[in-house]
Amino acid sequence: MGVLLWGGRLKIEVSPPAPAQAERSPRLQDVSDQFVAVVSKVSPAVVSIDAIQVVDGFHHPFSDPFSTLVQDEVFTQEQRIPSVGSGVSVGSDGYILTNHHVVNGVREIRVTLSDNRVTPARWVGSDPASDLAVLQVSAGSLPALAWGDSDELKAGEFVLAFGSPFRMRGSVSHGIVSGKGRHDLGIADFENFIQTDAAINPGNSGGPLCNLKGEVVGINAAMLSKTGGSQGIGLAIPSQLARSVFQDIVKKGRVDRAWMGMWVEPVTPALAAQLHLPRCQGVLIQGGYRSGPAGRAGVQAFDVILELDGKPVRDERQFRTLLAPLPIGKPLDLHIWRQGRSLKLTVTPESRASDSLGRPARGL
Repeated sequence: MGVLLWGGRLKIEVSPPAPAQAERSPRLQDVSDQFVAVVSKVSPAVVSIDAIQVVDGFHHPFSDPFSTLVQDEVFTQEQRIPSVGSGVSVGSDGYILTNHHVVNGVREIRVTLSDNRVTPARWVGSDPASDLAVLQVSAGSLPALAWGDSDELKAGEFVLAFGSPFRMRGSVSHGIVSGKGRHDLGIADFENFIQTDAAINPGNSGGPLCNLKGEVVGINAAMLSKTGGSQGIGLAIPSQLARSVFQDIVKKGRVDRAWMGMWVEPVTPALAAQLHLPRCQGVLIQGGYRSGPAGRAGVQAFDVILELDGKPVRDERQFRTLLAPLPIGKPLDLHIWRQGRSLKLTVTPESRASDSLGRPARGL
């Protein structure tokens, strides 16, 4: 408001009020309501998994360590070792996705649904290389969640982690995407983890990591901790890999990975200088099968792969991760560095073949 004196008259000017803060930015209640909506949508599709590992027990009938009698071990009652994990329905016909380590080596699997029904589960297949497994239950129609695109996730984006930490079924925690592409952790062969500060604890393994649309963008897999509890570094398998593995297991009971028929090694700074690379990146081709997909496409020893299917190749670990979910039989582009110049080749990955003993073909 302003006051002016004009020709002996008093003139008062009234300025329009400044817009309220609530009109310029979302209210906290709106954010809270969004979280509630996501939890309401996702929770019915999240299950708790009780896996029972059964091992043979034994004891010596004579406990005297100084006994001169020679006694055989006598097997006694089996020992039942329970473990708990989580899973999520992402397909029709009762299919549930979880971690391989949740069900690895177990004899009995029971699933508790969101409505507290308990039902046995059938193991469909596992992929230890990605730490993923698929179960199936006969419990009528289960609500299934839609897949989100983990490649579109950005650092700082809100995410929610669902599961049964410490057997507390129906739990949810929220946080942000702390980072992407975490690898070299020794957890699985193919590591390209999403890092989040959403609390992930024992029992969360196999549960979904969701965006604010309620889509599955990751599968909770592990945490980094010195105490055994959450310290704000949770790791999830990205949905792009999880979806590919899930579809393969449901269709074929196994994962057929794309195979190029070649061997690779890391590009070191010294090697990059020797090959006149603009910067240290990519993977070096050591060699491969002339009759394999890469050989037929014209790939040669000492080529450096800079891009795979339009995505930059940083190092060997990331290259393996990029290769894992590629569709078999679909042509893709390779950006190659050869003798000081770049060129593009087209290669069509094949299914990883096996010999008469069932051993996988060598190389990538």
